[in-house]
Amino acid sequence: MAAHAYQRALFLEHGFSLWNNYWYAGHYSFITYSLLYYPLAAVLGIRLLAVLTVTMGAFLFAVVTWREWGSTARWASRTFAIVWVGILLSGAFPFALGVALALLALAALQVRTQRRFVVLAVLTLAASPLAFALLTLFTVGVAVGKRVDIRSAATPAVALAILGAVELVLWRIFPDSGRYPFSKADLVASSAFSLAGAALLWRIERARTLCMVLVVYGLACVVVFFIPSALGSNITRLQYVALPIAVLVASLRSWRPVPVCVLAFALAATWNIKPLARSISQDAKNVAANQAYWQPAIDYLDLHPNPSYRVEAVDTVGHWPAQFLPAAGIPLARGWFRQDDFPANTLLYHHLSARQYRAWLRALGVRYVLLSSAQPDYSAIREAALLRSGRSGLRVVFRSSNLTVLEVPRPTGIVTGRGGASVVRFSQTRLVLRLARSGRYRLAVRYSPYWHISAGCMFGRHDGLSEVVAPRPGQVVVSFDVDAGRALAAFVGKAGRTCAADAERVPAGR
Repeated sequence: MAAHAYQRALFLEHGFSLWNNYWYAGHYSFITYSLLYYPLAAVLGIRLLAVLTVTMGAFLFAVVTWREWGSTARWASRTFAIVWVGILLSGAFPFALGVALALLALAALQVRTQRRFVVLAVLTLAASPLAFALLTLFTVGVAVGKRVDIRSAATPAVALAILGAVELVLWRIFPDSGRYPFSKADLVASSAFSLAGAALLWRIERARTLCMVLVVYGLACVVVFFIPSALGSNITRLQYVALPIAVLVASLRSWRPVPVCVLAFALAATWNIKPLARSISQDAKNVAANQAYWQPAIDYLDLHPNPSYRVEAVDTVGHWPAQFLPAAGIPLARGWFRQDDFPANTLLYHHLSARQYRAWLRALGVRYVLLSSAQPDYSAIREAALLRSGRSGLRVVFRSSNLTVLEVPRPTGIVTGRGGASVVRFSQTRLVLRLARSGRYRLAVRYSPYWHISAGCMFGRHDGLSEVVAPRPGQVVVSFDVDAGRALAAFVGKAGRTCAADAERVPAGR
């Protein structure tokens, strides 16, 4: 919810601005996450849109399953209508919108309106690339299960292939080294669910479609596990409808043998309900989900402004600092997209020494660290414990009833190099640097081929951040702007640096 509230506010204020300096030392916004959700949320509001998409999803699941299996699917669709509401607790609103559109696409395929399927597949991709991936897997499973003739399936197959290629091109044009974690436990659970479901349906002819869908899905989970990417364990979101699928499997078997079906039902219920119970528990005791909670720290930081530094907010359950602090104009070292934490912030998830922590803070240009009394996110448990222990080496400079602000000793600015260097102005897509002399400067902002620089050149560093080569002292403006030439260069892999008109006076090497 925190991420969507903040990104909706960004869209309302800036439109489709594809970069945001206020999270993760800069990251891409909207373009590879959801193009459709935020415009709709801007018009309808997050809550109303969530209710509409969940209702639409429940209705369409009933339509699709009833057309395929008739009254046998009655209890599966009723179960879906109950458990699908739980997706709201996870905050996966663009995904819920994408699932509703994907179900609408499958419904169009059932009545052989292939052109409508193509349009709805486009909308599914625009709403949620993850939902589009599941739509593709399900469509393949259906085609295999029904033994569809390749000629009759040409239009949907070509459309899905082209749309998948478009998404890969977008990832190529807007490169990101981030990846989403995928634990062995998640792989085992998703694989066991798929394998068990397929095994129970294997000899039932009218269930062949669902059987093949589960087989294709299980194979896809294995592939995604072994190929690290931004997708990661997101592919296991079928977990949120594991219970209705288990009910459908049991119904197709007429609940025989009863002990086996009951066991499968119980295991699916556990897998389905576990994340929902966790979300309910966390939300019930979340004291940080309002502006007033964070306001004392915001007021302190407003009294000590310095655009040369960021703030590290120790992440909390619900990730609310990712909304309220950037909305107040305070750039964060982190934000809220788990895939952007890897590999740059991986150390926060493991054993963390005070020396490592201070080095990480300085590398990202952090001066102040904000620690709250709210329950920390699992990635911040070690960080919070280190800060509370008093052994971090940071000095407390502000304390309120719920918040503590600590200062990093000898902080390193966002821009560093020979002589004096500072950030004069810092905004969502633009920085103004003041450099004391010519030479090379490290800029703790993620490199993108769409950075434009007013003087000198800008390179990507091995750590994913940027390096500026200035031909003379003075102010240098670094601004984000996508243009066709740079996009083409990124696609062919030749976007290694960006230079101003005076680049001939700057050495070409790193």
